[in-house]
Amino acid sequence: MASWQSENERLTRESCTNVLKRLKKEHLDSVLAQLSGAEGSRVMSEDVVAGYNRIEHDYKARATGAKDVCAAVFYEFQPVNEAFTSITR
Repeated sequence: MASWQSENERLTRESCTNVLKRLKKEHLDSVLAQLSGAEGSRVMSEDVVAGYNRIEHDYKARATGAKDVCAAVFYEFQPVNEAFTSITR
């Protein structure tokens, strides 16, 4: 039983991490690129928050596996957390 749980956690983490990477690319990377570019002053904090919210919404719809592991992976996903933290300071 313990080996099955361990394997399930590993596979869930892998799957959820891949989902988050795709969602970040889809919803947030273009906003962050604009933010760090020449026209960064045109990017509003609401744009970053909206991207983050789309990631969270889509992640909840697409993430599969152990729910506690899915929640932990979302919480730990650094690129999203760093982007969100930088605009909410």
